[in-house]
Amino acid sequence: MGEFIAEMQERMLPEYEQMKQYQVFTPDQIRECVRKRERLLLNITKSQIRMGDYLEFILYEKTMYKAITEKEKLGGLKLNGLKASICTRVIRMYREMLVKFAHEKSLWDNYIKFSKKSAPQEVAGIYEKMLSYHGDDPQVWLNAALWIYEYNRANIARVQDILLRGLQRHACSEPLNSCFFEIQLKEAAQADSERNLGENTVSEQQIQMERVMAVYRNSLANITNLDYFLKLLESCEDHSELTAELQYNIINELQTKFPREPALWDALAKRELRGFHLGDLTEKFDNADSDKPSAKKSSPDTERVFQTRSKKRCIELCVTIYKVAVQHLQTQEMLSLYLDVMMSLGKNYKSERTFVQQFLANALQDGHASKLMHARHYAALSNMLGSSEDGAETCVRILTEALQHDNSLRMHELLLATLIRNDSEASIQKLFSEVRRTMGAEARPLWEMVIGYYRARGDQLAKRQLNDIYMQACKETWPEFVNLRCNYLSYLWHEHSPAKAREEYAKLAQQPPLSLKLHREMVNLIQSSKPKDLTTIKAWRMCYEFMITFFGKREPSVWIEYIKFERDHGDPKSIPLLSRRAIATLEPQFVSIFQAERAMEHVGMSLNKYFN
Repeated sequence: MGEFIAEMQERMLPEYEQMKQYQVFTPDQIRECVRKRERLLLNITKSQIRMGDYLEFILYEKTMYKAITEKEKLGGLKLNGLKASICTRVIRMYREMLVKFAHEKSLWDNYIKFSKKSAPQEVAGIYEKMLSYHGDDPQVWLNAALWIYEYNRANIARVQDILLRGLQRHACSEPLNSCFFEIQLKEAAQADSERNLGENTVSEQQIQMERVMAVYRNSLANITNLDYFLKLLESCEDHSELTAELQYNIINELQTKFPREPALWDALAKRELRGFHLGDLTEKFDNADSDKPSAKKSSPDTERVFQTRSKKRCIELCVTIYKVAVQHLQTQEMLSLYLDVMMSLGKNYKSERTFVQQFLANALQDGHASKLMHARHYAALSNMLGSSEDGAETCVRILTEALQHDNSLRMHELLLATLIRNDSEASIQKLFSEVRRTMGAEARPLWEMVIGYYRARGDQLAKRQLNDIYMQACKETWPEFVNLRCNYLSYLWHEHSPAKAREEYAKLAQQPPLSLKLHREMVNLIQSSKPKDLTTIKAWRMCYEFMITFFGKREPSVWIEYIKFERDHGDPKSIPLLSRRAIATLEPQFVSIFQAERAMEHVGMSLNKYFN
């Protein structure tokens, strides 16, 4: 063992000599490097070898490599030989380690990552060895094929071989099938489209396209995911004329297998926007099938398949497909896809904005008639009608009709917002009475909208209605209505008088549902008042008494807040008594929390006195 280590160290002598010659490291650093490597070599040659021993050695060598690279930049040196020696040693250690720990996939990944930078010509071979151990993972086959294709595109035969072998084991793998399809399509696009001299022969490009079709057919037999085929169809658009017949076949297959999938209709309609008219394919290849039963063509066809059309015409064709889809499927999902695209077109096609707005208006009208329209699209309809002078009544009528089959909170919000915009006080009251009766706690946002409406009006009728609504809200026992109670106190404080707010607070403080937020709201209101007379202090203290009465057993913070109040505004002499009350009242598990917070407050107060 010692002889082996000595031999290895002797082989490294030229490295140390170069380090010394080019003054890469100091003599002490070189000696430390010798000692370090000797220890690491000893670890990987002992009888019980651990993976960590190799990894430690590799990490050290990578650190050395980085340090040498930095020295190169700083000193303007060329130390390629020194770096090559380190790379060779690291690769040798990876190889030795993988003989012993071949089951560790992460080691292979690290080895490949290192080799891509230091020895890229070796990576393909490493992948081949890795596949013999980890071929059960389709991602490994995919990574291997992509690396070889990117590193050496001339080696397409090897790429095809890896992908075919991978698909034999993972026939249903979407990434593998998709990768094979994409690579074959790139090869077909780059192939020579000129015909060979022999009679009735086909071009290299046509042969490549037959291979693309074969890959597609293979995936069709093993994959049932619509999204996968839609991605293939989208890939074909990059070579639209070359793949026209393939697109035609894919669309026909998908229409047969997924006739009721909204995503398919959505994709076909969006293709129209991009200029890939379905009618062009149908006209071209339906006629071709009737004229020539054979799929193969003996002569090249240079005629364009997809005709050039204006944006307006593309939008019309897109709308036509969506209309057929909505009528055929009659689902909310399909209608939503249609309306979402129409709404987005208004933003993206600015020069055709008026043209698109008309289609959107018609689509929204048809959607309302179908009773399948989503609330977010009713919001768009409401915005459109609200911007017109004579659209207010129409908007109210449509939203009222929609509520008959969609009584969601959002629909109520849209109708209420429209009534508020129209200042229809009687209708607002009618709708509000209905939602109070039927929607319960869910209606809280509607209460807030109505309160905001009456507060904005500010007339005598509004004040009477506002007071009634707040009183009704305070009687509700749902926890969600605590915010409304807090708002009521603030309203009374600012619009009536602090005395009125304190009087109402004294009632609400003891009325379920109990809420700490209510008491803190009152504290904030009192604290905001400028005069701090005896009456104010008394009312302020009452808030804390309510807080510790109802929440003092499980909330240490209320005691801390009470103590702060007495310290800063009340009677500091009562603080010791408050502390004893807190310890006696709090449940045992909260006492230590209180004591810790109390101690921190005491320290903070002392520091403030010291620095001030």
